[in-house]
Amino acid sequence: MGDTDALFGLVLAAGRGTRMRSRTPKLLHAVCGRPILLHAIRTVQEVGPVRTAVVVGDDEPQMRAALKGLSVEIVRQEKPLGTGHAVLQARSLLTSHEGPVLVLNGDHPLYRAGTLARVVEQFVESRADLVLLTGEFPDTPPYGRIVRGPDGSIDRIVEERDADQAVREIREVNLGLYVARGPFLVRTLEQVGNQNAKGEYFLTDIVEIALRGGHRVETVSVEDWTEALGVNDRADLAFAEATLRRRIAHDWMLRGITITDPEHTYIDADCEIGEDTILEPGCVLRDGSRIGSRCRISAGAVIDRSTLEDDVFIKPHCFIESSAIGPGCEVGPSAHLRPQTVLEDNVRIGNFVEIKNSRIGPGTKADHLSYIGDADVGSGVTIGCGAITVNFDGKIKHRTVIGDRAFIGCNANLIAPLSVNADAYIAAGSTITKDVPEGALGVARGRQRNVEQWRERWLSRTSAPDKKES
Repeated sequence: MGDTDALFGLVLAAGRGTRMRSRTPKLLHAVCGRPILLHAIRTVQEVGPVRTAVVVGDDEPQMRAALKGLSVEIVRQEKPLGTGHAVLQARSLLTSHEGPVLVLNGDHPLYRAGTLARVVEQFVESRADLVLLTGEFPDTPPYGRIVRGPDGSIDRIVEERDADQAVREIREVNLGLYVARGPFLVRTLEQVGNQNAKGEYFLTDIVEIALRGGHRVETVSVEDWTEALGVNDRADLAFAEATLRRRIAHDWMLRGITITDPEHTYIDADCEIGEDTILEPGCVLRDGSRIGSRCRISAGAVIDRSTLEDDVFIKPHCFIESSAIGPGCEVGPSAHLRPQTVLEDNVRIGNFVEIKNSRIGPGTKADHLSYIGDADVGSGVTIGCGAITVNFDGKIKHRTVIGDRAFIGCNANLIAPLSVNADAYIAAGSTITKDVPEGALGVARGRQRNVEQWRERWLSRTSAPDKKES
């Protein structure tokens, strides 16, 4: 592609989004785990622009934070004077770019890259001066209507507020996505006026100005109307979430993933999943989680910012956050792996076990009702029911070290800082405060005393009449 065909992407993100009724800027609300604006930017960048710019408004600090690390240029629109005015804030970038410029609104998270590419290809191949995307909807939204002449070519765009009944019955609408060469776009926008009820400069006016000047304007129709729906309020946000969620699930199923109930499976846009993994109803994969091959994620499990290697079985209703799980592990049901948990190969974590900031060695098992916090646990360790590492003294979190093949009995308290060395045993019910040598038995509990005939004496005493009441 030569310089005259190099693509420039311009995303408009300066709108205030008041209908969201939120302190969070509209374009930073998430759809399938990714801000609305980032969906638009990434879709544009999939088409292959040499440069991408984003026009922002009063929310510039939040926008800059969200865009950190992305290859984009940020342009500021100081006053909200309309979409045409927003594009002109990138005037210096556009006038120096001889190739096509793709302009779209940042509140459209559902466009596919293929749709944008078709508009660009139509522009390049037809040698038109301006190409815009149009579409038809089951229920026509309040967008500008596409009015065509007798030969079927576009004649003008009429905004709904200015349309008579005949024009309002037209189902084809303008979707606010345009391709034109940079200098042409600037020259045309400089002719746009603000003689309207809002006193703003509208990008849509370039169509009429281009036609009036004898320039060639063409359209491309979107194939799937759901792609073209923008987000203006919370209802739109929910629709976008559901639409993209179905699309993501469908794509993963085509890539060899079993999803038993796609309508009730939630996979964020940035997640990765290996072949032959099974996802059961209600499971949630969030925020860039990576799932290996042949895993099984059971009903109600939430995997958040975590990595699962191959052949991992997550049982129902587990919550796993910022953790790494090695191959062949089993977790749950109802287990909680908190941040910085690492399970090595073939670890077994059972029901109602909580682990935090700990590394658990290969083949270790903690089958139920235990807490392991700030610990380094070796291989082949057995942790009994109710055993806990007591890691916090009220000021400092201390670590516990448990050596290979150690056996921690039920209801044992390991008071950190502490080392239980390899092959050591901890007796059930013990509270251990000193290091336990290799191969030793640690016992720390009171001596048992049996009181003979206690039940008979207790019952006779409690059943005797109260002398004060006699």
